[in-house]
Amino acid sequence: MRRTLLAASAIAAGHVVFGTETDQFTTPRTPLYDIGPELSRKVVEVIESDRTGRDPERILSDWAGGNIFSSRIAKWVRGRRVTEQPVRFRPAVFRSIYRNTFSPLPASFVIDAPTVLVHGFFMGTDKIDHFFQQGYEYFELTRKREAEGATTAAAIAAVVARGAKQEHKYYGTLASGVYSNGDLAANYAGMKFYFNLRTPVRIGDRVYPPMFEPAQKGWRLRAGIRPERLLEPFLSNHLDESLNPSRYRFSRGSLRSTIRSRCDSWVRFYADRLSLVAPAGQSFATTWFGEEYGHWLPPAQEVSIATVCVAAIANTRLQKTEGGL
Repeated sequence: MRRTLLAASAIAAGHVVFGTETDQFTTPRTPLYDIGPELSRKVVEVIESDRTGRDPERILSDWAGGNIFSSRIAKWVRGRRVTEQPVRFRPAVFRSIYRNTFSPLPASFVIDAPTVLVHGFFMGTDKIDHFFQQGYEYFELTRKREAEGATTAAAIAAVVARGAKQEHKYYGTLASGVYSNGDLAANYAGMKFYFNLRTPVRIGDRVYPPMFEPAQKGWRLRAGIRPERLLEPFLSNHLDESLNPSRYRFSRGSLRSTIRSRCDSWVRFYADRLSLVAPAGQSFATTWFGEEYGHWLPPAQEVSIATVCVAAIANTRLQKTEGGL
């Protein structure tokens, strides 16, 4: 334990430590406004309005910003205001699942990423940062390895392994004690998105054509692609940490107890997604639509809805079955 604390302190002194966490186990009291269509249109606007002649990947990456704590993309999302519904939900730190957790670095969970709804999927705003920032990093590194002679598959595998190694260190476990599978899924999804700006990509059984084509002094969205749905194919329940749980290095007993107190409210809120709840080895999230992205969750250490809320899930499924008779 002492060695872990010393190592964490050393990392903190020499690097920016990315320990921001989110909490989808604590659910909003009212439905959230879906910012997906606005965010998709904003991305199209950013790329189409640029007249520098740069590639669309660079245009978007530069606009998103490089600071994971205060990036331009996160500020844009957090600045959305609508009158009919709340846009964000963030429980107070001492009401979140992290209220009694221990972390290698003090106050790692003081700044939690609020939950937002994007194209029908719940996620922390940190996932949006990972999608646009680390997604671009994955894209660039893959291109670099390809240029050095690696196949695309080998290049992506190497980049995924690098991302997982970072998550074991200062992006995750070493910073906050959390290995976030949701973060890694967001990185991977973002990479696929950046590839799809100019080249076809496969997601599951479907191949998506390039989204943009050259125009006079810039780029334009291809005909037939709806600007308000641009991001939708790349988002999924993989980015929701209650459906794609993290591996917690510390305080697993405390987390189980806190999550257990939220089982009933979570089941009510996620009633339409209960079919996705399954232990780690059986989860939909072990791959990203059949592709490896760095998922890691030892079954003996799993803290999840599937392992903590067994009774609440079973009762709800029984009620649905009886109601259908």
